[in-house]
Amino acid sequence: MTATWTRSAETLLSEADQSWSGIWALTHAAAMGALNMAMTVPLGVGVSISYAAMDFREAQDELEWARPDIRGAGASVPFGALGPDDVPEAREVLDRLAASALNRAAGLAEVETDLGAQAALSRVMARLITGRAKVSGRWA
Repeated sequence: MTATWTRSAETLLSEADQSWSGIWALTHAAAMGALNMAMTVPLGVGVSISYAAMDFREAQDELEWARPDIRGAGASVPFGALGPDDVPEAREVLDRLAASALNRAAGLAEVETDLGAQAALSRVMARLITGRAKVSGRWA
């Protein structure tokens, strides 16, 4: 599993641009990966990962609200099945995807001149931060 997840994530991380569509692609991959993971891990782990998936999906909603034409802008990331031993590395992959989306959103917020777009990016960043905390277990 982890080789598939890592390879897919590395490809996306290197190809996603610094635009709205790049943020959307990374956020979408994190959401889909979290959903995949939540369905394959024990219930205790799956609940927090499900909440992370919801946070990532809410971030996607904000991006799609601000830029309605963005949906589907990125390529689908093929995450494979997870085994119980793959959970720590899968968490790291999801954290890296969300961190990269967060960094791109912060960079875009610095140069965005439209106040509505800045507000949307602020909401996206808030959801990415909470999603990362739920994936990684680090709240500080």
